[in-house]
Amino acid sequence: MYKNIFCIVAAVLVTFIAPAHADLLSQYDININDAGNFNDNVALYQLFNSYFAGQLGEEVYTNSNSLFSDRGVDPYTDWITSGSQLVGAFKVADLGHTMSMIDSTGSTIASLMHAGGTVNIGSVGGITDLSDQAIVDIPDGLKVSFRLDADWQGSLMYSWSSNPEKNSDGRTHMLALDITDLFNAKYDTDNHSVFMYAWEDLHLTAANGGLPADWDYQDFVAIVTNVRAGDPPSAAVPEPATLAVIGLGLAGLGLARRRMKK
Repeated sequence: MYKNIFCIVAAVLVTFIAPAHADLLSQYDININDAGNFNDNVALYQLFNSYFAGQLGEEVYTNSNSLFSDRGVDPYTDWITSGSQLVGAFKVADLGHTMSMIDSTGSTIASLMHAGGTVNIGSVGGITDLSDQAIVDIPDGLKVSFRLDADWQGSLMYSWSSNPEKNSDGRTHMLALDITDLFNAKYDTDNHSVFMYAWEDLHLTAANGGLPADWDYQDFVAIVTNVRAGDPPSAAVPEPATLAVIGLGLAGLGLARRRMKK
């Protein structure tokens, strides 16, 4: 009996406290559209496969949703700086983009910019060399979010946050992929973490003057090294109901031990 109750309590702890892997469609109503609506010519998974072809071998991804399922991080994740650098970006859309790292006060810590113009992915991988814009003095231990500004010929068109609650359409405009192993293998580095941040830069619908969005999350894709993915806020603290279940389990454990002593 002691063993059975212990197993029940352990299962409860794992089920309710361990952060669950995010499922885009069921949890966030997101289905990455690889077909696209604007003839972008390349899907997120194709861009990913091309850039990491030498590291993936035959284990290439066949669609962007499977790519996220394998390497994606919960969209509500907090990000913690730790020797962080913004080191590069892919560019597919024609708009100009600036991705900024924002601290908890709303101040901009660092920005990564790329002018308008479509990048040819092809055999060269489509990575834009932004090493001269790498930021080396980002303070450690900051909780940060990201913002993407999209402009057309110098005029700001859209501004999106990595936090969906701050977006006017309430949608998730940034997805994050853990590429630590592939990036370190490609460049023979030992970063403790590397993430690829994939943005959708258009509105959800044509309402309020916005353009219809293709939701392919490959309009601007940035790479940031040594920024740690914290726990999703929803998984950080157990809900009261969860605590009650754990309490009942522990109480039962105590009762079982008493009976064993008798």
